[in-house]
Amino acid sequence: MVLLGGTVVSSPGGAQRDFDPGSTAWNGLSGLVEAAADANVRLDTPERLDVADLSPTDAIVLVHPDRELPVPSLSAFLRAGGRVVLADDFGGGGRFLESFGIVRMPPNDPPRTIRGNPDLPVAHVVGRHPLTDGISMTVANHAQTLRHPELTPLLAFDDAGSQGLVLTGAVERGRLVAIGDSSVLINNMLQFEGNRRLATNLMRYLGEGRSGRVYLITPGTPLVGRYGGASGAPVERLGDALRDLASAELPPTALTLLALVLVAILAVFAVSSLPRRSPYTADRLWGPEPVGGGFAGRVAFFLRRKKQLVHPALVYGYEVEAAIRRTLFGERASAERTIAEVVGAARERGLGADDAKELRALLGQFATLRQRADEPGGPPRVPPARLHHMVDSGERLIARLEEKAQA
Repeated sequence: MVLLGGTVVSSPGGAQRDFDPGSTAWNGLSGLVEAAADANVRLDTPERLDVADLSPTDAIVLVHPDRELPVPSLSAFLRAGGRVVLADDFGGGGRFLESFGIVRMPPNDPPRTIRGNPDLPVAHVVGRHPLTDGISMTVANHAQTLRHPELTPLLAFDDAGSQGLVLTGAVERGRLVAIGDSSVLINNMLQFEGNRRLATNLMRYLGEGRSGRVYLITPGTPLVGRYGGASGAPVERLGDALRDLASAELPPTALTLLALVLVAILAVFAVSSLPRRSPYTADRLWGPEPVGGGFAGRVAFFLRRKKQLVHPALVYGYEVEAAIRRTLFGERASAERTIAEVVGAARERGLGADDAKELRALLGQFATLRQRADEPGGPPRVPPARLHHMVDSGERLIARLEEKAQA
């Protein structure tokens, strides 16, 4: 039960399933469905969602996912033009948020609460946006705060905006909305006028002017399939590599160098992968930004050296070759393989002639870079465009080989 407005609201007839779109109980989402109807938006509630069937004009509302989200597929969907709303505090959306540089943490002594209860903090409008139209405040319930170094929250618990409840930003052609509370949209919380208006604004934002569908995904609804080759995979795989470095048995100087190189690879995708402060201002979305210390400074270390990205290319080469070997040879992946052997095994798996030719060319590029890395006069130059092409090619080929392996 939850105490709101001086009344104890409990579920009649025993426990009800949390976040049930058809439930009118306090913990259901029937009010959100009604808000969609008020906004003339049809809200689909499938038992399972195959992300491979999504269109760039579609939108997904994820409420408290109970399993880890498919980061590469959702990232690719966003970059193609899709819209994703994630309302999650302690569910399985953490890694997805981290892939965009969004960190969630408990609120730190929120200055405004309901009846002095820190578990019911009050968020006020910080940034102007269609989502905050007509809202003065919203109330959260056992929420987490969201932070991103480049994003100003739309709703925050503090005046400085450092404890955000709602963040939004552009991911290439798509839009991401992150809400640090999975219960802010349940029926009980929609008794607050600001929460109800937020639900309506959210539905309008996802549906108005777009021809696609809006899907509501609640706990227990699996996301299956792969969207468009899952082009968000480089960031996820490289994030895994950074985490693996923490337990690697290497000298500290080697770990530092490898971390810097991997961060530089991520930097190549930073402009297109990270949400920006305003999703509507072209200069903020696409224009160059000043660099300084920390992450941006490490990015600048490589990009200011005549756009020389040979070291990130070498590291990515090792990573993509290892992924291809694991897919083709399984437990025998550690054995050395020639390019001809790898391409031959790929052809046996059903890889087409054009893809096999591309695979041979890509592996040849990595081999040439390794051979020439220590030649007199310095290594060959790898500009950002070439590294982009390598990664695009590598991720597409990995996805194709994984499809063949699962067939």
